[in-house]
Amino acid sequence: MHNQLNLQDLESNLESMKKSLINNFSNSYFCKDYKNLIDNKKLVFVDNEEGIPIQSWGIQSEKYSNLKMNRIYPKEDEKLVFGIDSSCIKIAEVEDGGLYAVKGSVGISFKGKPMAHLKIGPLIFYLNEEVFQSLKFDRNVFKLVLFNDEYAKKFLRINIERYIQFWISKLISGCILLIDGSLKSSIFENHLCDIQKIIENSVINRNSIIGISKSSRIKILKYLSYPLIRSTVPSYVDINLIIRSLISKTYGDHLLVKLSSTEYSNILRADVVTYNNDLNSTLGILLYNELINFGYPSTLSLSHHVSVFSNTELASIKSFVKSNYSIREVTHENARSSVLGTSWR
Repeated sequence: MHNQLNLQDLESNLESMKKSLINNFSNSYFCKDYKNLIDNKKLVFVDNEEGIPIQSWGIQSEKYSNLKMNRIYPKEDEKLVFGIDSSCIKIAEVEDGGLYAVKGSVGISFKGKPMAHLKIGPLIFYLNEEVFQSLKFDRNVFKLVLFNDEYAKKFLRINIERYIQFWISKLISGCILLIDGSLKSSIFENHLCDIQKIIENSVINRNSIIGISKSSRIKILKYLSYPLIRSTVPSYVDINLIIRSLISKTYGDHLLVKLSSTEYSNILRADVVTYNNDLNSTLGILLYNELINFGYPSTLSLSHHVSVFSNTELASIKSFVKSNYSIREVTHENARSSVLGTSWR
């Protein structure tokens, strides 16, 4: 506990926390040198391509208007709020795998104001069968990842986010961690830093974790949002029974939440794990210390924008690969354009 960050010396400790994260990354599989694996192989550089909001159907769901709703009252308890997000893009198709770049970010708020942000990456990651065998994942998992680019990017995003969440949950105490997405185990997680270990760290260090989802495939949640749409104050609805009956390996209390009193506030799904089992207090402390914009936490918005790759970064990464690896770039033609003509791109 002696190396945890204290609230009072946030600014002086931000740099040391970043160094701790970087040092732990340097010993992880994210910092593997792929030069020997990728040298003299053919590759083609590719361009990256990119749910329905929960409240979409709520206005047509008057029969749920009497659903019990709990008001959230801001609680003046000073705590740091850490929002964690990441992004991943495919850089190139290699003859026996794929080359990706992944970037993580942490946004920090305190007393209703964004304070700082940290950026991890970009990190270049090469995925092929040889790499996966060294990572000791289930064979079915690496088949999914190697045969599908979207699964590959999801694999990398989940792992860098879990790595950041794991080490932050060890480095800080008495804070709130916001995670983009639900608190659910994934087949892509590394068992050394999975969601269960992150929760264990947080409970030991008196941290609370809140997983925020902007949309859901569970259609009934859209109907249950009706009383929250009508609400003029921050509130939440308990959906534990629905989530636990439909989804396995989930953690915490499951809610639909409205974090702002504005008319156009988004309705979000939230999974909440508290170290002291005080759900209302945790949500109230979040409202006091976080800047809420249209119902969404600003730390998650900030970390999302910081983690997104710009065209300049993409061009720089491609130049780095060309300059540092002995690759043989293969020119390729857009099949759609060649068949339909350039006007149909």
